[in-house]
Amino acid sequence: MGSASRIMRAALHAFFTHYHPAASSAALLALPFSAAALLSRSPPPSLLLLPALSRRLRRVLVAAGFPPASQLLFLLNHKLSQSAFSFLATLPFSLSFLLLSKSCAVRALQPAKHHQNQRTSSYPAMARTQLANYAALLLANLAVFAALLAAFNAAEALGLGGGGAGEGRAALALSAAGVIVYSVALANAAAVCNLATVVAAAEPGRDRGGCGAVLRAALLLLARGGGADAATAVAVALPASLATAAVEGLFQLRVMRLYMADGRITSAMVCEGLLIAYIHSMICVLDTVVTFIVYQTCKATHSCHLLDLEEKGDFIA
Repeated sequence: MGSASRIMRAALHAFFTHYHPAASSAALLALPFSAAALLSRSPPPSLLLLPALSRRLRRVLVAAGFPPASQLLFLLNHKLSQSAFSFLATLPFSLSFLLLSKSCAVRALQPAKHHQNQRTSSYPAMARTQLANYAALLLANLAVFAALLAAFNAAEALGLGGGGAGEGRAALALSAAGVIVYSVALANAAAVCNLATVVAAAEPGRDRGGCGAVLRAALLLLARGGGADAATAVAVALPASLATAAVEGLFQLRVMRLYMADGRITSAMVCEGLLIAYIHSMICVLDTVVTFIVYQTCKATHSCHLLDLEEKGDFIA
């Protein structure tokens, strides 16, 4: 697959070439999801669901064998509780408005000839794929947790989890390594899931929905190059992730902080919140465009690889 910078340039060119359909239809369709996502990331203090969820997750992680005083436990507990609350709050919107927005963006990027040949709606396949993505992300989290738990148990068996200075440094190094492993594993899983959604939108007539789309995306990213394509997909998704985090921080600063200070909602706060939510929805559309360019690049590279195998006589139909 091409370099990350080349893919980003192609994605930006495609985004601005189809700016009007992306800005009007796709971004407006993603607006309810963006508003729900921003609100779920900044829940009011009066909402007691998030602290209760955090306490229950901490009990589960400690009972599973994670050291109670580990920094990794604190980070995992905070990240998981926030992600679980945001997932539950945005689930109806991600299965409806977000998928419709992605379908609209992919359709705007495809040639008109493809629209004539495509007679079926892509939404059912995308909905099945989104549910399969949730299951895949859950399995990825469980696999990483099992590996981290085995590492902590091995460290405790070797006497590296005690209270000495050297043992404390070893536990800290193990926690830092756990954070890195968790981040890398989840980033790769998210890249595969994002590509699977685009596969379901671009190939609805080929029964690519559900687990088939996830498998197709994994093969496109991992079948060739020893994971180089997956690393490129993670790299091109990083700007959208950073931009999303910046927009969430801006919403927290400009809207939620004023609401928590005054306890009332003004028209200026509503207008500014809608503008920030629209920026968030545009980032979602741009991320879909980037993923579609990754899909096209992986597909072209995969086709060339199959041709090379046929020429060498290594490919058997």
